[in-house]
Amino acid sequence: MNVLDLKKERKVSWLELFFDLVFVTAVSSTTHLLLEVDEHPGKVAVYFGEYLLMVTPMFWAWIGQTMFFNRYGEQVKRPEMFMLSQMFFLILMTASFDLNFNNTFYTFIIGYAGIRLITVLQYFIVSKRLLADARRVSKLLGTIFLIGILISLSSMFFASPIRYFVMYVGISFDIIMPIVLTRRLKKVPVDFSHLAERFGLFVIITFGESIVAITSLLVGHTENLYMLLYTILSFGLIATLFVSYFHSFEHALDNEKETNGQVLLYGHYFIIVAIMILAANIHLLFAGHLEKNILLLFSYGAVAVFFIAKQIVFGFHQKAEIEFSFWKDTMLVLLLIAAFLINQLTTLPVVASFVSLWLIALLDLALQFRKTRRVRGK
Repeated sequence: MNVLDLKKERKVSWLELFFDLVFVTAVSSTTHLLLEVDEHPGKVAVYFGEYLLMVTPMFWAWIGQTMFFNRYGEQVKRPEMFMLSQMFFLILMTASFDLNFNNTFYTFIIGYAGIRLITVLQYFIVSKRLLADARRVSKLLGTIFLIGILISLSSMFFASPIRYFVMYVGISFDIIMPIVLTRRLKKVPVDFSHLAERFGLFVIITFGESIVAITSLLVGHTENLYMLLYTILSFGLIATLFVSYFHSFEHALDNEKETNGQVLLYGHYFIIVAIMILAANIHLLFAGHLEKNILLLFSYGAVAVFFIAKQIVFGFHQKAEIEFSFWKDTMLVLLLIAAFLINQLTTLPVVASFVSLWLIALLDLALQFRKTRRVRGK
């Protein structure tokens, strides 16, 4: 068996879709968890840090199985045995999302380790059926991830806050080592089209959570004109960001690109977290219990991170005939900074911040249409 055998074009399977569906609950839980900050205005930084402590392992657990299945999934006999087992550990992990993290830390780390250990087991089982570079890469990744999991599991023997540091040392090891070993991983490239489709589906899940956030605000207030205006602006912003992402996905992405998938992988972490934070901020800004300056920082920061990560992901994987413009992308970020400062230094209502964010998002979308005009004209 050679590398080409592993790279047959394929569509996302029903099992993968079911696996992704379970993560809908995890995404919803983490987003709603962030909303609890509204009840503790003095602990915004602490709760936001704990939110990242929980959402990062959740995303990395999904990444681990997704990357394995992309490279080696067709070599696994009865993959449902492995992925359905992982879903149980995800349920345990999701049920442990709590801003008082000390109370649920043990079940959280067991859930995370369970998902990752099953992925590691698959790497070692599959390696016995592979040859040459494919086999070496499978064993290498299995070994790296096993070390990372063991480090994270050792955090159970420490008290907080040291336990969180140790847990993240293991996760950081997991995340960083594939970057260090980029040259070796390139010998077994991913099925780029399949991987991009999986990430696109996960982005849809996170955008869906934004729609849930908007809908929940409107329930019981459909006759309130201010609420209707706020909802229209919020939906307009989310819809524009959605179209901007998937327009680039459909027209700019080079599905024939041979890559190890790392830019796609790490870039989407920031895209997905940015959308989740923006979804929570739609609620928090309307409630108005927290300091406006902090919420505006989160809102504009989330949109800026979304823009930058999106441009890096699609710029790195774009078709050869599409021209990349550094200055246009820089202009968008500068406009976001200027709009943020104006809203910070004045007494403009919250609605004004959504208007400015939406206008900048529309400008980004217009630039995307202009950039891909030659490709769409074929």
